[in-house]
Amino acid sequence: MITDQSYDVVIIGGGVVGCATLFHLTNSGYNCLMLEKNKHLVSEASAGNSGMLHTGFDAPLGSLELHCIQQCQLLIFDILNRLDLPYNRLGATMVAWDSVQMSKLPIIIQHSMREPNLSRNATGAIHIPGETIVDPWLTPIVMAEHARIRGAKICTSALVNNVEFNDSNRTWNVYTNKGNVGSKIVINCSGLYGDIVEKIAGYSSFKIKPRKGQYLIFSKTAKDVISSSILPVPTEITKGVIVFKSVYDNVIIGPTAEETEDRHASPTIDSIITTRLRNYGKKTVPSLSKHDIVHMYTGVRPATENKDYQIIARPDRNWLTVGGIRSTGLSGCIGIADHILSQVKDKFGIEPSKSCWESIHKVNFNFTKNGTVMFPHGIEHLITHPLTFTGVTRQTISQSNL
Repeated sequence: MITDQSYDVVIIGGGVVGCATLFHLTNSGYNCLMLEKNKHLVSEASAGNSGMLHTGFDAPLGSLELHCIQQCQLLIFDILNRLDLPYNRLGATMVAWDSVQMSKLPIIIQHSMREPNLSRNATGAIHIPGETIVDPWLTPIVMAEHARIRGAKICTSALVNNVEFNDSNRTWNVYTNKGNVGSKIVINCSGLYGDIVEKIAGYSSFKIKPRKGQYLIFSKTAKDVISSSILPVPTEITKGVIVFKSVYDNVIIGPTAEETEDRHASPTIDSIITTRLRNYGKKTVPSLSKHDIVHMYTGVRPATENKDYQIIARPDRNWLTVGGIRSTGLSGCIGIADHILSQVKDKFGIEPSKSCWESIHKVNFNFTKNGTVMFPHGIEHLITHPLTFTGVTRQTISQSNL
């Protein structure tokens, strides 16, 4: 249960953006509590992404999304290094398959120079050197645990039922199934349920329109068929289906982009999508067809009717909305958290109640053979992301059988 106490900041939502915000604000001296309605952190949209840190090459110019992604690029690699988290800056190759797509490429290079296994049906390509892959689950989890070690509180299975703003002292009362807490400011990082949490607070600024993406994971025997992520020319709706490699050397094809009413990701994908993705892989990198599929998964992204992030400050009631992050939550996570920090300080005028931490320290953890990770003080997290689970558990099993 949550004890009835007050915090500087209550963050609703324990996905990648919520975890990054908890990490960044805690390091800045704020006394934070994160509430997650699921039993495990990183269980919704953040458990079905690609693990790619995009550079923002296709984000709208002048958008908040582009600003946050670019800021993340400036900050996150130092953080990953200090936390000793895996990443690979292998870059990406954007491929044009016809004359229309070719006309959208500003610079043309010979695709065979960098990707010898790419289909010869490609018309041309450009190389995007900054594109990076990370562990999409371990990164936010370690950020959250780093914050916990520094005094932040994390409460899972905590569903927010109601909120109430006290005009006299300008604080929020947050009511959950695990108890009630007070806070100077509430930050809504609820992802796929962001619009529902907004309504609890009396707002209705956007509507979540879930977009489903499905993926195939190939065995590590395919790791040498690509040396960079293979991107199509993006459209107005999606970046398209990508052939990419995880930090654990699995090759992945996906995601699709399908409108859906369901906010919950199905644990499996249908046979029609499987066939379509396999055919796409065969068309793009023909030699990939020689390798086995070892896993498949589905993610649901919190798109809205708007093309940009919906980060809305309401200083009159100390409520900050962080919604409509769509498919770039991981790519922009620390940039988003840094933007939130500036909003809390400058727009809301809320100062931290503790001293700012001057450094970031590595967090010790151990993968288990049960699909979990152990952290200090007996904290155990279930691996909820298929890319991490497939990459790590299969690696552990194979090593133990040697």
